[in-house]
Formats: sequence, C-alpha cells, structure tokens
Amino acid sequence: MRLGKSRPGSGGFTLLEVLVALALFFMAVTFFSMTYLNTLMAIEGTRLNQGLEQDMAAIRRQALLIADVEELEEGGEVVTGEHGLARWRVEYEPTQVADLFLVTLSVELDPDDKEKGATEATEQFYLTRPSWSEPTERDELRAETKERLLDRQLNIRQ
Repeated sequence: MRLGKSRPGSGGFTLLEVLVALALFFMAVTFFSMTYLNTLMAIEGTRLNQGLEQDMAAIRRQALLIADVEELEEGGEVVTGEHGLARWRVEYEPTQVADLFLVTLSVELDPDDKEKGATEATEQFYLTRPSWSEPTERDELRAETKERLLDRQLNIRQ
C-alpha cells in the first residue's frame, strides 16, 4: 500500500456516489419548482381576492351611507368595478351594548351572468348607529350595562 500516490484508473466517483448526487439534485429541483408554483398560485389568489375585497368595500360604503333603516333593509343595487352589477341587502341585530349592532351584509355579485351564475359573498361586522336604537331600549341596555360593570367592580374588590 502506497501513501500519497493513487493507483491509475482509480480517480473519479463511483456509480453509487453519482446516483446519490443525481437523486439529491432532482429532489432539490422538484422542491424549488413546487415552491415557485405555490408562490405564483398565491399571487394569483390574492389578485382575485383583491378585486372582490375592493368591490365589497365599495358596496359596504354605498350601503352604510343610507341613514334610514327601512331603506337600508330594502337593499339595493350598485355597479362594481370588477364584478359588474351587485345586489345587496343588510340585516342587523342589536347587541347587549347600547347603539351597537351586528350587521350582516349579503351581496349577490353578477346576478345576471348566465354562464357562471351569481357569486354570493357575506360580511359580518359591528357598527355603532345611535339613530337605529329605540330610546327606551337604549336606556334599558345602558342600565343593564351599568349594573354588570358595578357587579364586576364589586367582585374584583372582594
């Protein structure tokens, strides 16, 4: 056995080393290509959702400009930028807090589209509107809230 000198014909990689290197290379290429495709799909998804979000914001603004509750409950139609005509309606429920309402905005986008059919979207949010409250209900809710707060304060002090 000679140290320092290699035998002729023993240079290079073995077949097993080459196969392992190729397997690792193809795994890395597959991983990076899947990551790239997932990134492209995510960008496309946000682009589509962004149009819907912008249309929903425009519809929400249009609906909440109406001060009269009866007119608001009737709903309406508005032309959006991305989805064309949209029909909307609003339902609201009082909460345990005076002048605070849980509002459900239901929107039917493109109701006249014969190919795809209508797309429906629903949003729920809380809204403060003193003009929607009945004065007697408001006073009752405020009294109940005051009692709850006093009870909590008494429980904390004990």
